Amino acid sequence: MKNLEAIIKKITDKWFLTEPVLFPTFCTHALVSNDKLSVPFRVGKRRIEYAPHILENMDDDTIEEGLKIEVIRILLKHPYQRQPTAANPIVMAMASNVTINDSCRIGDAAREFLHGLEYDLPDNLCFEEYYEKIKHLVPPLTAFTALMEQAEHGSQNEDAKNEQGQNSGESGDSDSDEQTQNGNGEPNQDEAGQNGGGESGDDQNSADAAQGSGSGISDKLKNILRQSYETAVEWKEDEETCCDINKIIEEAQRSNQWGNMSGDLVSLIKASCRIEMDYRRMLSHFRTSVLSSRRYLTRMKPSRRYGFDAMGSRYALASNLLIAVDVSGSVSNESLSNFFSIINRFFKYGIEKLDVIQFDAELKGEPIPMKKARSEVKIIGRGGTSFQPAADYYCAHPEYDGLIYFTDGYAPLPTFNTKRPIDVLWVLCGKHEYEECKDEIKKIARNRATYIPRGE
Repeated sequence: MKNLEAIIKKITDKWFLTEPVLFPTFCTHALVSNDKLSVPFRVGKRRIEYAPHILENMDDDTIEEGLKIEVIRILLKHPYQRQPTAANPIVMAMASNVTINDSCRIGDAAREFLHGLEYDLPDNLCFEEYYEKIKHLVPPLTAFTALMEQAEHGSQNEDAKNEQGQNSGESGDSDSDEQTQNGNGEPNQDEAGQNGGGESGDDQNSADAAQGSGSGISDKLKNILRQSYETAVEWKEDEETCCDINKIIEEAQRSNQWGNMSGDLVSLIKASCRIEMDYRRMLSHFRTSVLSSRRYLTRMKPSRRYGFDAMGSRYALASNLLIAVDVSGSVSNESLSNFFSIINRFFKYGIEKLDVIQFDAELKGEPIPMKKARSEVKIIGRGGTSFQPAADYYCAHPEYDGLIYFTDGYAPLPTFNTKRPIDVLWVLCGKHEYEECKDEIKKIARNRATYIPRGE
């Protein structure tokens, strides 16, 4: 049996000398053995897991290729950021694999690590673009779950039948003598109907439903779906991990030391380090209020009364913001998805509560209070556009520290009829819309503008 830990250590020791980016990235994660995996490697939750029973049959060079792919996946931060709202882990894994293959141009020896590459997709797209294209090519997550339940159900039935067959063989003729018979000496038909099938009616219906959801799906595709799901099931946005990875990338940029990475991969890694929207800076523009209920004791600050003999107090700051989302017909579904994805991320930066209002030519429905991220928000509207109703609502409610518009900007700017200081941020859905609107927005006091990059 191979000493896999020794093999991986030998690989990473070589990286220490030849791969100045891969080695420190590998060191940010713990190496964990997992006998239950059906894929060679898996990344997530600051762990690199490997399957000993799979790597046992691979040569050292192939193991290195598989480990390198997972470390590159970490460098691109696919497991830790840029995840769409209510993301499907199957599609995320496939999009990540296609992105890596597109930039690395790996050899056939490592092809098995990147399952699901047979789709005819264009080159040079980003992770999010591949996600959007692939999600229309694979079954929804509910269908995949039904397939997995069907496979597990069939395996359990097979085990039960084997066990039943063994018991029948052991009992011999005595079992046949004890069978219930009717007047003709034949087995009772009612009992045969209940017991002869080996499955209950509910189990059969469940299996039929699962089979229906997976109709037309080949065994090869089922296996790809299973592997993809397992690859990304541990992925979750983690800002701290992303910051640690960004520091490694920034150091490589300063020293211009990238090891044996291709130019395409280096460009992709550099692009992943760009902050699409600096949420912390965005939120810092708004006035914050001290919430006395969020009091923390800390040794880093002395007590005003007792000095360093007692712990001091620290109070968390939080903003109460009003978010106005443009749901008019000119705003695409993709932009709306981006809007609410960004709103969900606000909760990572000290926001205690958000009120979200939707508008087109008028306010739509009541404000939606949000105290945590939501996977789904019902959209109502899709008419014309007017920014004035949202501005009037904000001016009439002084409890808000600021207003954020999410819009494409295609409407006359509003007038803020209030004597109190206002803070308004306009988030445009693209750079083109930003260039058209920014000058007019800056003419309004205490109004700023930014945009959501699209990779242009």
